[in-house]
Amino acid sequence: MVEPGTVSFSVGPLLPDSGPWGAVSENVRREGYAVCHGRLADWASAPCTPARELLGADWPRYQATREPTLRARLFGSRLLLRQAVAAAGGVDPAGVVLGRGARGRPGVIEPAGFDGGISHTAGLLVVGVSGTFRIGVDVEAQDRLLLTPGLPEKVCHPEELAALRLLPYAERNRMLVRLWTLKEAYAKALGIGLGLDFSRVHFQPRRVGRETTLWRSRAAPDWHFQSGVVARHFVVACAVGPGAGL
Repeated sequence: MVEPGTVSFSVGPLLPDSGPWGAVSENVRREGYAVCHGRLADWASAPCTPARELLGADWPRYQATREPTLRARLFGSRLLLRQAVAAAGGVDPAGVVLGRGARGRPGVIEPAGFDGGISHTAGLLVVGVSGTFRIGVDVEAQDRLLLTPGLPEKVCHPEELAALRLLPYAERNRMLVRLWTLKEAYAKALGIGLGLDFSRVHFQPRRVGRETTLWRSRAAPDWHFQSGVVARHFVVACAVGPGAGL
């Protein structure tokens, strides 16, 4: 089995003999969740894993999709999530069953009590897993152009817009990408996707670190938000909230 990339938001030192999957297990045990990423090229196929068994509710969508990259993302992201859940729960990957919730949100059916999140862009897959909380993740290329006419007003709360205008022009797009991924992760965790009005949700940094930034939002005071750059080029955000509905 292909191993994942570095655990994106691991807290504390990794045990030298634990390996990446051990890091996922340890982070879930200590912090309640873990986020990890992998290359699409490494996860696009697994000869010993039947696609229908792995994909479950997504099997009809997979069959209907003819574009090879989209099929690879569907398969690879579920394969990575299944392995992450197995590591977190200490179970055989074959015993992990993935599905979808009432709103079509990807979820974990077995083992009970776990939640998962999925995102992908270009050649990168990102998954989040939690045994305690609801979790959502999002990933975008940090140089994706979002600073286009009218889009910041749709993405940003008025206070965020004011802060954005104070930044040097070269920094504005990067900040907009960070805000976009945070709001996408939050919407995915809630299971409402595009139903969330981004302009009504305000984020501000709570603690800026060398590798990751913690955020707060008045719209979700009981949630934990975090973002950082992985694989040198991609911004990953996660939203970790109350465990209701797990």
